[in-house]
Amino acid sequence: IIIVSQGSYHIWDLIEVGELRGKITKINALFTEIEELDGVIFNIPNVRFFEENVRNFHTNDKRRIDIEVVVWYETDIVHAKKVLQKVISNFPMVLQSPSSDVIIKDLWDKWVSLTLRFWIHSKENFITLKSNVTETVNLAFKQTNIKIPYPQVTLSGELK
Repeated sequence: IIIVSQGSYHIWDLIEVGELRGKITKINALFTEIEELDGVIFNIPNVRFFEENVRNFHTNDKRRIDIEVVVWYETDIVHAKKVLQKVISNFPMVLQSPSSDVIIKDLWDKWVSLTLRFWIHSKENFITLKSNVTETVNLAFKQTNIKIPYPQVTLSGELK
């Protein structure tokens, strides 16, 4: 365990220091060894824990995942929100409390941006679960005929 001004860190905590993110694998008096999510090992001098902001993703026992989706402006938003909530209800790792929700993030000229927010235990595999939920949302939208907008280019002028 290393104790620094911003808190306590333990072996296997997932942390972020500057641009570096990974799990703590070793701690000694001079440095902390971090294994990035892709397996690369690097050492952080412990002084950086005093100098920089450190995010510890395991400090809290739960963590929120936000997934942004966009739908065409003509979409029945209430229906889209129900579809998103149904998707979440099929994942047992999603916590019941705090409850999940869907919020309208932005209204654009051709689409509406929604954010699906839900909580998991911080020890769950965040990246895999987010990917699985995103894939399931895509499939659920296709099955319920909810259209996701795609980039469009409008050409004007006369072609010769």
